[in-house]
Amino acid sequence: MPTVDDILEHIGGFHFFQKQTFFLLTLFSAAFTPIYVGIVFLGFTPDHHCRSPGVAELSRRCGWSRAEELNYTVPGPGAAGDAFARQCRRYEVDWNQSALGCVDPLAGLAANGSHLPLGPCEDGWVYDTPGSSIVTEPRTPRSPIWPVGQGDGTRGAGLGKFNWLLEHLALRLF
Repeated sequence: MPTVDDILEHIGGFHFFQKQTFFLLTLFSAAFTPIYVGIVFLGFTPDHHCRSPGVAELSRRCGWSRAEELNYTVPGPGAAGDAFARQCRRYEVDWNQSALGCVDPLAGLAANGSHLPLGPCEDGWVYDTPGSSIVTEPRTPRSPIWPVGQGDGTRGAGLGKFNWLLEHLALRLF
């Protein structure tokens, strides 16, 4: 089986035409750099915490501010080795109980709030910043927006056709 060096020797070296074509394609790719690397800047993860069913209604009933709601219903940062406990876990508490008070709802459930059982996020997340990004609007197989939008496919096909056209123009001109 021939190696890459054998093939290059057979078709010729990297001469003027190959250099021009490479230069034109590099310029074309450089013009679309924001499309290629834009995902890096769009994909930030905003501050968030687990959604707990019943917390919003309890907060409304008690008249809590956003800070009070987070203080009473979201676990603290956790131990030093436990990364992201605040974002990835929630208290396993039935927030619809009528026995829960408005002053400190977790005080009656455990002597120390840190000993309450923690569970995984099963009802999604609440984001602390307004707006949306690719992180807050995920496309998963279970969501109705999973198929790639028509605009995404059209853009990709258009870029491919333009590359093909540019290549053929370069072959004819040079």
